[in-house]
Amino acid sequence: MTSTLWFRVKLTGASALFLCFLFSCGSNPANGDVESWPALLAMPDVEVARAPFTTVDVKWKERLREPYIYLENVGDYRSAGGRIAELFQKAQAQGAPIQGAPFILFYDDPGQVPTESLRARICLTVGDEFMARMPLLMDELRSEMVVYAAIGGAYSEVPRAYHMLFNYMAAKNWAKAGPIRESYLVSPAGNNPADLITELQIPWGPAK
Repeated sequence: MTSTLWFRVKLTGASALFLCFLFSCGSNPANGDVESWPALLAMPDVEVARAPFTTVDVKWKERLREPYIYLENVGDYRSAGGRIAELFQKAQAQGAPIQGAPFILFYDDPGQVPTESLRARICLTVGDEFMARMPLLMDELRSEMVVYAAIGGAYSEVPRAYHMLFNYMAAKNWAKAGPIRESYLVSPAGNNPADLITELQIPWGPAK
């Protein structure tokens, strides 16, 4: 069944409404081959929020610089999560020193960009010394301020909580300043969907 749930959030000082993600566009790492990865030892210092997300514990922090390898994904966001297993396989074939849980960076708003043109990166953090070879690409997250929350439950439900982070930013006169990051802290392999946890991060800067 396809949901048509939209979230509209008005940002203070903005002349237009920011149109958040369709629930049906949520990425699902459990689609396709499922890769198992160790649970992250340190969970975010916020309460885990669960559907229907009437309350979400949102905080802000400085995210430190983070080098990562990635696969480019252009098209329907629902296909991005299924490529995490592909990324692990390619990373392990090159002996990449993987650090932490996989994550996806979402660059575009499905309400504004055609589905076939949506840009995402499927990512793994690696050590500074690693030099990737094709088809793996490399980049780094720069040190910057982000708002964040911990979202419990099926990964496909995470976008339903986005509006709470945007509400938090709007109240502080902040605006989104980079791609949305979903870090999948618990592997779906062998775990109940209710036990999954995602750290959701949105970079912010002063609203114009």
